[in-house]
Amino acid sequence: MKNAISPYRLSMDALAFICVLAMAVYLQWSAKDLLWGLWISSLSIGYLTLLAGFLGHALHGGLMDGQSGPDAGEKEKKAPPGAVLAVFFLLPIGGIFGLSMVTLAFAVLAVISIAATIFRLIGGTESITNNRRLHPLIDFLINLLINFPAGIFMIAFFTIHFGGFHFVHGIFLNGFFPLLDDQPFGKTPAQTAVLFSDFIKISLKTYWPFIIASAASSFDAMINALKGQRHDFMFEPYKNVVKMHLMIFIIAFAGAAGLHQYVLYAALFLYFFPVRKIIKNLRASTPG
Repeated sequence: MKNAISPYRLSMDALAFICVLAMAVYLQWSAKDLLWGLWISSLSIGYLTLLAGFLGHALHGGLMDGQSGPDAGEKEKKAPPGAVLAVFFLLPIGGIFGLSMVTLAFAVLAVISIAATIFRLIGGTESITNNRRLHPLIDFLINLLINFPAGIFMIAFFTIHFGGFHFVHGIFLNGFFPLLDDQPFGKTPAQTAVLFSDFIKISLKTYWPFIIASAASSFDAMINALKGQRHDFMFEPYKNVVKMHLMIFIIAFAGAAGLHQYVLYAALFLYFFPVRKIIKNLRASTPG
């Protein structure tokens, strides 16, 4: 069945849920612990998924090539190849950095990307050597040269964009459920960056079990992204951001109503289990 959830995926989700539930009961986690655990796992696992996706697509044929999403098999959408993206990204880099070494370095990489693309189009791999055993290695290196500049730009962009989302969520969380007795208001950009890094350091140190459980639940997605098989890898981490934001409101309102403990375990279940896909699959498998 299309989009069916494998028993392995369900078992990993169940194991992650049971482990986190056991830790939550044993350590007597509060709503604050759950939300900051969600925050740091969303940031760390989401960012690793982005890196794995960019690396996988750069090394296995091209960034944003082929399908645009998991359901795009019926209608393929070809995206610009790496060389075109590199030239396109040179414009904002020039606008931001001007005639600097950064712009010059990226321009050189873009030229190399164009040259590697032309080399591949004219069948240059066969002209280098007749040893077919070396062809996969040569193709691998050519793909890397083609997609490296665009990949670097996109990693930098999503580092700022994805990190910015979590910074705003962190400030919002710190207001409701303080992790630090500090706020970014009135601070310099450098001081604000230090505050963000403090959020990350404390959360990593305190809620690392949550990250491990989330990693186990997301392991197959990250591996598929690394293999270049996940064409929605840029969107998947943002789904967790939306889910996390909704849980902040739910748990905050539940706390005001004195229902923290009841909502806490339900929120854990909803976070680790793909409930929407399970319901969708059950409906699809029901005759009539």
